[in-house]
Amino acid sequence: MKKILLAAALFLPALPLLAAPSGCLFDLGGTVEIHKAGAPGWTPARKGDALDQGDRVRTGEKAWCELLLRDGSYVKLDAGSETAADELKASAGERLLSFSFLRGKALWMAARLKAKAASKFSVRTPSAVCAVRGTDFTITVSTAGETTVGLFEGTVAVGSGSQETELRGGQEAYAGPGGLTVEGRLSKFMKAEERRCARLRSRVAGLRRRLAERETFLDEYMARQAKRLSDFDARRAEKLGRK
Repeated sequence: MKKILLAAALFLPALPLLAAPSGCLFDLGGTVEIHKAGAPGWTPARKGDALDQGDRVRTGEKAWCELLLRDGSYVKLDAGSETAADELKASAGERLLSFSFLRGKALWMAARLKAKAASKFSVRTPSAVCAVRGTDFTITVSTAGETTVGLFEGTVAVGSGSQETELRGGQEAYAGPGGLTVEGRLSKFMKAEERRCARLRSRVAGLRRRLAERETFLDEYMARQAKRLSDFDARRAEKLGRK
């Protein structure tokens, strides 16, 4: 099958090298699992778990998960979704973030970056190729690998086979066995996604402010979550020991 690539050609300010981990599972609900790079299988995910290059995340029925990266990019995975972090790298002169989105639905909010440094944010799915020059978009991938992209801001060059077109904010594209089709306006489903994106913007803006104000924000957050989980496990073990 052809591959879909959403590449956000953005610019980023002078940033230090991103120390591992490059991001984390900032929040989650329901059954969420993570497959760490090099690990033998899937394990239950916990709030604050590190997200590194090569990791995979999947959500179960009625579950959801938020991914937050050090550059301020944000991903909201809905139920029945799976993604892989293929490349998570950044330096003072370059940012390279690449994901494979395998199934389900996700809202992607790539951070707006200003200074003159190269940046690429890409997302691959099973059925088309897109180059995105925008920040906020939703992707759905069906069980058959069909892909729908709704773009809320910016422009996207979409290609499938010999077909290629450019999406603008407020349009959506479908890629499947019949090739590529483009709608001049968002469907009812994607309009609802656009409203969801608008509701999340203030929350994501707040997270980005904290990341900008304090380089250690993400590390401190992960450390707090790890301590809470450790304390909880210790209390549970102590109670079981008393029985």
